[in-house]
Amino acid sequence: MLWITGLNPAESKSELVRCRLWAEPQIAGLYMNGDFVIGGIFSIHYYTRSEQKTYTRQPLQLQCSGSLNLRQLRFARAMEFTIHEINNRTDLLPGITLGYQIHDSCAEAPMAVKVAFQFANGMEPFYNDTDSCSKSAAAAVPAVIGDSYSTFSISMTRMLGLFGIPQAAQEEGICVEYSESYYRTQPRSKLERVANVIRRSTARVIVAFLHESELLFLLEELAREPPPPLQWIGTEAWIMDSEFLRFNMCAGAIGFGIPRSVIPGLPEFLLDLSPAQALKSPLLTEFWESSFSCSLKGSSEGARECDGSEDIRALQNPYTDTSQLRVTNLVYKATYAIAHAIHGVICNDTQCDKSAKFTPWQILDELTRVNFTTKNGYQVSFDSSGDPVAVYELINWQIKKDGRLDFVSVGDYDSSRPRGQEFSMSRAISWIGGQSEVQYNPYNSL
Repeated sequence: MLWITGLNPAESKSELVRCRLWAEPQIAGLYMNGDFVIGGIFSIHYYTRSEQKTYTRQPLQLQCSGSLNLRQLRFARAMEFTIHEINNRTDLLPGITLGYQIHDSCAEAPMAVKVAFQFANGMEPFYNDTDSCSKSAAAAVPAVIGDSYSTFSISMTRMLGLFGIPQAAQEEGICVEYSESYYRTQPRSKLERVANVIRRSTARVIVAFLHESELLFLLEELAREPPPPLQWIGTEAWIMDSEFLRFNMCAGAIGFGIPRSVIPGLPEFLLDLSPAQALKSPLLTEFWESSFSCSLKGSSEGARECDGSEDIRALQNPYTDTSQLRVTNLVYKATYAIAHAIHGVICNDTQCDKSAKFTPWQILDELTRVNFTTKNGYQVSFDSSGDPVAVYELINWQIKKDGRLDFVSVGDYDSSRPRGQEFSMSRAISWIGGQSEVQYNPYNSL
């Protein structure tokens, strides 16, 4: 999700406005200063630390907890890589240095909303001005990449009132037997109840529209007492997550995913990380220490001290795995789109003005006109509504000869094709039980 921060400036007034932040700002997990700073937010952890509310003092600062989502960390560092790549170019924003503030939303709406307001308001503890909100709005980061999950993107954009994302669904010719919801912070009894509904149901098709963290808990619970074979229909949120390939009960799953890509230079950037560099960021420190079970300069109690023998190239995890760059490429393209939009606002044919003042609305307007091709060969443009060309692969989970599950692309969708030709199939789908054809039963449920 790429979105633009900023509020419509109110009409200027002569009276003095004095504002004070009521809470400490969140510290960015990855940060670099620049002439213009782009915001980023990704769900790198799954939880925030809980506290008992006393209602006699302000709540404590929100903090992420739980294990790292290394795939999301890769997304964040891909944004970092892209900005460094842009800064090294002479044809795009010449003489301008882009910076970044990349935050962890903890996969929680409260954190995502707080960071969104921080992007809009800035981090100054006090604000004094005579013309109301006009200068305050201009102080916001011009644009933000993220969040990687629609739930938190919608939370942020609704709060800022920038745009709405309508959703509609229609079912025809099928019977919906049940509809259940589950959130990972709910009691385990709720998870067990949802799992039992699935086990006892006569429905043979299940549409799993949920966050990858919730699905992980659900599949682990179902694996304790597997249900009858089910045809899983997934969403982009999890259909390409390799962590779920260990659940053979999902063989035959289908869903649309982002096309696979290659980003030259990114694998080397991700692996070019030293202990000294890791210490500069709390996120990278946690990544290094959890990956190698050691402590960087005593930052983790009880663990052995890292001695320099750690080899990041020997790791095999979602952070180092660049064989399936899909959402990562969206981050890459979105970051470039923002850079091109800023270029269109502050640059002429020969030079750029680093002292230029502009509003986020100018960047939003310029985004509708960008049209470029990335270094890895992807064309990027947006329509008047801010939507890019929709391109997806139809992914099918198939069992290979060695018995392992793997992602197989069986078709694709491209909205730029002529009407009626947007969708095409390239190979057969392996359905539930390895069947090559759908066994239609008018009495089956969904």
